[in-house]
Amino acid sequence: MIVQAGLFAPKVAPPPPQDPFYNRVTELDYFKAKFSREVGFVTVLVGPRNCGKSRLLKELLRQKPVIVIDEANDLMDWKEPDPLQPELKQLLSFLVSISKEDRLAHVILGTSDYFLANWLTQVGMTEDKFRVKVLGDLTKEEAEKFMSATQLLLF
Repeated sequence: MIVQAGLFAPKVAPPPPQDPFYNRVTELDYFKAKFSREVGFVTVLVGPRNCGKSRLLKELLRQKPVIVIDEANDLMDWKEPDPLQPELKQLLSFLVSISKEDRLAHVILGTSDYFLANWLTQVGMTEDKFRVKVLGDLTKEEAEKFMSATQLLLF
């Protein structure tokens, strides 16, 4: 139970929703349509921090088969232990192979770093192998509706 402090008797706010997945129907419909078609490109899901990318990715994991790498921007910090055996290139080649070439699984790389797509091309994944999908923030009205529905603890 969440209690709000105020000048009068405390009000009891409703508990936050069990499932914090909020207002991503358009994006879910996009991926459901994408998943219903033949497997194709690696998808790079880009959006600002805290806009709901990770939560959307968790929802997408219910769709099979799909490989999700959240915080994919961490791949940009990859250090090869042996330059003669480039493991990062092998990983990226595998992701392209399983999605675009062999069409066995959908692959989604989630990131808040808009430079990930440029970096992918720098490390050898050509632009014909992936597509960028941008996930935006909620509108002001959507954010206010979400906040009023979850009722923050006020002091």
